[in-house]
Amino acid sequence: MQTNWNKKVMILGSSGRLGGTLVNQYDQRHQVIPCRRVEVDLNQPETLEAALAGADVEVVINAAALTSPDVCEDDPEQARRVNADSPGRMAALCRQRGWRFIHLSTDYVFAGQGSALLDETAEAHPVNAYGRSKREGELAVLSANPEALVARVSWLFGPQGGGMPETALQRARAGQPLAFIEDKWSVPTSTVDIAQWLERLFTDLTGVQGLLHLCNTGVATWRDYAQVSLDLAHRHGLLERAYPTQGCRLRDFPAFKAARPPFTVMSNARLAWLLGMSPDTWQVALDRHMASLAQR
Repeated sequence: MQTNWNKKVMILGSSGRLGGTLVNQYDQRHQVIPCRRVEVDLNQPETLEAALAGADVEVVINAAALTSPDVCEDDPEQARRVNADSPGRMAALCRQRGWRFIHLSTDYVFAGQGSALLDETAEAHPVNAYGRSKREGELAVLSANPEALVARVSWLFGPQGGGMPETALQRARAGQPLAFIEDKWSVPTSTVDIAQWLERLFTDLTGVQGLLHLCNTGVATWRDYAQVSLDLAHRHGLLERAYPTQGCRLRDFPAFKAARPPFTVMSNARLAWLLGMSPDTWQVALDRHMASLAQR
């Protein structure tokens, strides 16, 4: 049972796919302070102290980031400011003020050359500017605030939309080609589930620090992810018929400026141990998401 409710929680990146879900999930149980880019600009790390000077909070969750690998590849300095310098400064400020700090990171910190599940002890070797900036952010946060939690996530879907389920559904409805990459693997993960896990981590499990993988259970390629999304869309009445997908390869996308790590499937064993239960498979979580889309 949850205890210690009604926390004062600041959420940076509150208009994003994950941040928006966190705001909506916590709004009825906690005092949520949403922060958008216009209010706290991570592209200007030197302004953070003034921006947060008057804040009255207990928990700060940083779900803001520059997340496009190709944009980061074009402007690695901006990626470093947003994804590394600013989180490091936030971590230091939170430590000074006694605030709990949770920073969201990514599976793109891994090189992706293996085939075994990656736990929190796995070595990080990013292959693009986005991954490097996020890894630098992890190190900056934990150096400035060893009690902080750095939570890695992957392939998000949820109520805010913008993920693979909506992309596949839109393509099917528009009669567009349904070719998806089948030589890249990770774990599709529900933002609603992440919100629930994080809530445990700032209410009941407040002593958890360091790296933690927040992901559903299982493994998928982008094609698997798309096919299951379409199958569930048909099952829940969002599509009139079933739609098969086709496979393609990463090398078929020369427009990608940044390299993509092929295998970044994270282990959630530490999360399962902390929760006392195994997180749902991504297929079960995705089924809930598609059912919720059908009810709108």
